[in-house]
Amino acid sequence: MLGHKTARLTLDLYGHLFPDDLDVVAGGMEVGAEAAADELRTA
Repeated sequence: MLGHKTARLTLDLYGHLFPDDLDVVAGGMEVGAEAAADELRTA
């Protein structure tokens, strides 16, 4: 969603902003990325 190839890259860059919530943030980003990919595949 931010234009990075992977959620890991995004977290490496911005993870310091969410030190206590990395698992929650990563999970949410993964769900969003999968939903966007599914939508593109079915469009």
